[in-house]
Amino acid sequence: MDVTHKFSQRAPMKELSHIALSCLLVIGSSVVNAQSPELDTVLENIIESYGGVENLRKLDSQVQEWSVFAKMGNRHGIDLRTVRAPDQLKVELTYATKKEMRIINGDEGLVAYGNAPAQVAVHPQLDAMRLQLMRLYSPLVLRDKLDSLSLTVDGEFCAVTLFENGVRVDYVVTMDNWRIEKVVGSLALNGGEMRFLTEYSDFTFHQGVLIHQRENKFAGDVNTAVLKLRRIMLDAEVKDTDFLPSDEQSTQPDWEQKEVT
Repeated sequence: MDVTHKFSQRAPMKELSHIALSCLLVIGSSVVNAQSPELDTVLENIIESYGGVENLRKLDSQVQEWSVFAKMGNRHGIDLRTVRAPDQLKVELTYATKKEMRIINGDEGLVAYGNAPAQVAVHPQLDAMRLQLMRLYSPLVLRDKLDSLSLTVDGEFCAVTLFENGVRVDYVVTMDNWRIEKVVGSLALNGGEMRFLTEYSDFTFHQGVLIHQRENKFAGDVNTAVLKLRRIMLDAEVKDTDFLPSDEQSTQPDWEQKEVT
């Protein structure tokens, strides 16, 4: 089977995780180590595609608000993400009858459900939270982690692979536009491996930065959720208190200053 051809076609949603992984990990693809000029060139092309170095620095601190449709349970909610590169992330998930907060602050991970006190996150939940943070790495953050990267090339696609804290993430790039259009994360679960695919689409430029406005998520073969970007604040005034699970955390961002719809 020509996996490159299959990957480039519109396929049933259920097949996409298999196709992405087959394309990236197919035997016989050209694998390039982190010191090669090929990987440098790929990263520079991605950076230019996303708006260049100066514009991409706006992603170092940002706030994103997404609408969420969780297919399991047919639930609608809000996903609020506060990010400060390279190692801080707060995710607040709010549904009609459920609320969850996840925080990565350097080496620490915390999780809170409803109004209960935050608890220290442990494996495998901590790995899943790290995967969330790694998905949000900008092309500049990836370039800073060059020594931990490898490159797989297959026809018109390539994957930049990062291993970090026991988590593997493949950033799938379409080389005709140098956009990261899929991210595949691999976690060790119960003695096996679980893969999580997120597809990015509906790209647009905001303040000179290319951003995706739609995410389609899979866990294994299951299409778990679809998210649509409601608004985003780039170069946001993010503080240390934004990553605390207590009354000390900051208030909601002032969307009126830097709102995107």
